[in-house]
This record gives sequence, C-alpha cells and structure tokens, in this order.
Amino acid sequence: MTRYLVRTLLLLSVCALFLTASPTLAAFPDDVTLHRIKPRPPVLPLTLVRGSVTERPYAVMLDNHPMAYPQVGLNQTPLVFEALAEFGITRYMALFVPGITPELPTIGPVRSARSYFVEYAKGMHAVYVHAGGAPDALTMARTSVELLDMDALRVDAERYFRRVGDRQAPHNLFTSTRELAAFAEAQALAEVDLSELGFLIKPDLPLARRPAAQQLSYYFLYRESFVAWTYDRTSNSYLYFRQNRPHVDGATGQQLRFKNVVVLEVPERPIPGDPKQRIEQQVIGEGPARVFLDGRMIEATWRKGAGFAPLRIYGPGGTELTLNGGPIWIAVLPSLDHLTVE
Repeated sequence: MTRYLVRTLLLLSVCALFLTASPTLAAFPDDVTLHRIKPRPPVLPLTLVRGSVTERPYAVMLDNHPMAYPQVGLNQTPLVFEALAEFGITRYMALFVPGITPELPTIGPVRSARSYFVEYAKGMHAVYVHAGGAPDALTMARTSVELLDMDALRVDAERYFRRVGDRQAPHNLFTSTRELAAFAEAQALAEVDLSELGFLIKPDLPLARRPAAQQLSYYFLYRESFVAWTYDRTSNSYLYFRQNRPHVDGATGQQLRFKNVVVLEVPERPIPGDPKQRIEQQVIGEGPARVFLDGRMIEATWRKGAGFAPLRIYGPGGTELTLNGGPIWIAVLPSLDHLTVE
C-alpha cells in the first residue's frame, strides 16, 4: 500500500510540473542552459564574410564580348571583378564559393586569362578557371603556388567544359559548379588557410536614412561604351545597365543587382610588342577608390600585396571599410576621371 501511495504521489508531481511549466522553458533543463545558447545571426545570401569560406573558391573568367552576352551565373556570385582585356572590351572574373553560392548547371561563357586577374585570384587561393590566355598569365597561373590552374584548353581539364551550339565560338564555352568541383576533387589539393578571404560586413542602413536615388556610370576606354548603376532604395542595392539597357542573366532573365559597387583606379599600360595589343595593370600596391553602398559614395583606398595577400579597401581614416551583406562588384578603371556620379 505504501509503495502504491509513493508511486501515485510521484506521478502527480510530474504531471503538475508539465502543467505549470512554461512551454519554452520545458525544452531546457534550467536558466543557465538558456543563457549559454546564443542565437545564430541570419545568413545573408551571396555574402563573402571573412572567415566563412571553408573550401577553395572558383575564380571563373567570363567573356564580355558582344557575342557572349548575356552571360550565365553573374547573378549568383558574391564577388565580380571587371577590367579591360583589349580593344576596349572588358572581361569578368566571377567568384563561385562552395557553401555560399548555389549549385549552377551552367556558367559562362568562359574566356581567357590575364595576369592582373590571376593576381587577384592568388589572393583568394582560388581554383583559377579559364580557357587559354596571354603568355604571361598562363605562366603565372601554372606556376603560382597560391592557385590551382584549371585551363579548358589543357587535356587535364577539357572534359569539364562543353561547347553549346546556339552561340558562335569562341563565345560558347560553358561549365558548371558540379564540373568545377569534380576537377578540384581529382587534384591533390594542399590545405590552405582561408580565414583572411572575404570582407568585413555591416548591417544595411535603415530605410528611413537611405537617400531617394543615386546613379553612377563609368567607362574603361571609350566614353560611348559605358556601364551604369542605378540605386534602388527599397532593396538597398544597385541595378546594372549596359549603357542604357538592363544587364540580365542569360538563364533567369533577371537584371544583375549588387549590394556594393567598388570602383578602383589602377595604372595600366600596353604590353610592349604584343601583337594582340594586350595590357598589363599594376594591381600590386595601392591607389584611390570609390565605394558605393546605402545610396552614398565613400572615398577610399585600395591595397594589395603580392602572393597570398587579398585585396583590401580602406576608408578615409585608414580603417578597413565594412560593406553591406550581399554581392560586391569591383570595377577596375585606368582613371577615376572616367567615373560620373549623380
């Protein structure tokens, strides 16, 4: 009888505990555990936060010849570099990062290497993806310990690319994130420290403090071949225009939209005696920059050392700038005089 009474009292106590306890607190043993658990910050899409990269990124050279437009994949990358190739035509280098960018069945058109793009890729420990290139760029890509070279024109990589029939060669070479990963997995990759890759990120400026509008445009060599960005206050992002037409992604038809636009002034000169009139750019060192975010312009300074050193952007006081979460577009101009802001 006593044993039955004790068992009954114990059962009533347990029921009373569940009836009176808070539903939230019932999931935790005590207040100490509650205070130990910290909520995770929200994951911002396509954001290259410093310290968040765990695998080598893929730095893919993308064609920007008129016959290559529209490109596929530029709207799914956290970072794009744009700089002159030759004859006033620019080229893109887009970064695709495992765990940050989505799986993409199509990326391209892939085009050739230039040495100044290789220098930027070295600072990101990237798998550098291209189809041939200038002689100095090919040598640098193959011999740099900072990179894994993935050249579509070499036998070890050609099977990871494909030509499509609805575009004219050489503007029809494509790949995918799956093929990039398969190439990387087939290599004997050394462990690398990726902790310095990425940027410092801040919250967006609140809507009430954002300006109503901002526009900027720039050209690389010929004034009539300009690109432009229009600030969208609601999304706190910049829409990309090829001259006066929206620049869209070839797979989705969506206009390219970036949260940060960074314009660098980088000295350049023709390569002496080059029959294709290629150029070289002095991307090692420092120079002036303009950073556009939150609908405002910040005068800044870019700096990059040799080798593993990544590109860094500093504000007027010498402190590294914090950027908005979301993708970053970096345009490399021979002069900031080619930039117009309204």
